Amino acid sequence: MTGNWQDQALCAQTDPELFAPNVYNAATTRDAKDICGRCSVKARCLEEALAEEGDTPVQMRAAVRGGTTPRERHAIARHRQQPAAA
Repeated sequence: MTGNWQDQALCAQTDPELFAPNVYNAATTRDAKDICGRCSVKARCLEEALAEEGDTPVQMRAAVRGGTTPRERHAIARHRQQPAAA
């Protein structure tokens, strides 16, 4: 396989504006999430988004990435930062 994983992403074959609506809600993200749901590199995309964003505030995150909205990725990041219950 040649190229990087982004070359395999279905979003690379789609209008990028679909993944960055002005408002994030079920109606405005449905099509982007459907595309992500069929993408073979969705998990890799999500992990890269989480790594790039780190502890960035939710207001500073953008786009549907790895099938998640900025708010969803922020929640995942916060959950991962919580220590495991003993």
